[in-house]
Amino acid sequence: GVDNAELCFVLDEQFGIMTRPGLHCAPLAHRTMGTFPEGVLRLSLGHYTTEEEIDYVLESMEKILAVI
Repeated sequence: GVDNAELCFVLDEQFGIMTRPGLHCAPLAHRTMGTFPEGVLRLSLGHYTTEEEIDYVLESMEKILAVI
């Protein structure tokens, strides 16, 4: 129930976490997942992403969702 673009903005502005909102060039996949037309929030994880960084993202999202 949270707008993914709003969540993306707050993660960047308040926590320094960059993400991408939207359909990500895959509208048919989003229709299948039931996330069309809003899309989703995408994180780009890589080989060097640490557990601490993932924990920080999850903690940050919990803080945001607690007040929305």
